[in-house]
Amino acid sequence: MDAIRLMTVDDLEPIAAMMARAFYDDPLQVWVVPDDDTRLETLHRVFAAETESEDPNYWYTDTARACAAFWLDPESTFIPATSGDNVDVLGELLGDGLERLRLAMDAMVAVHPSTPHFYLEGLGTDPLRQREGRASAAVRPILDECDRDSIPAYLEATKERNVPFYERRGFRVTGTIDVPNGGPRLWTMWRDPQPKRG
Repeated sequence: MDAIRLMTVDDLEPIAAMMARAFYDDPLQVWVVPDDDTRLETLHRVFAAETESEDPNYWYTDTARACAAFWLDPESTFIPATSGDNVDVLGELLGDGLERLRLAMDAMVAVHPSTPHFYLEGLGTDPLRQREGRASAAVRPILDECDRDSIPAYLEATKERNVPFYERRGFRVTGTIDVPNGGPRLWTMWRDPQPKRG
């Protein structure tokens, strides 16, 4: 399998396209962008807008750019996209979907842990390259750092079927978020540092 590495600026555009494919059927994205015909292109442009304005210091991909893990470090504050510098661009791209995204982000912020932690903002694998171990490899560098330095980790799973994937990596469900106004359910998951085995 391709080696996992930190992203570079040159990765951002192809990664945005890959993430759009990965999240095309994601319940939260379907709710925000309900039009099947325009969702792929809209998500591509949304991911491109979001990634160009953030710090890629803890973003990982592989040499094929077939997977991506976006982490926020414990020193940083989670600022949702709907409160960031690109909110006007997102408004142009999403139209009335921006308000649905804002409802989801507000619900996520309301329960976001205050304890310092690594936050997995997003994890995606190209649908054609799934089940090859890429997502597992993409999250491994930060989970190893968490274990080495005794730092917890947190995420929201947007698909129930993904919960077992995270549980196998040491996360546990701590609650659910039911996004208002008919939005989807999200699963909040926390991971304590794992002791070394052997």
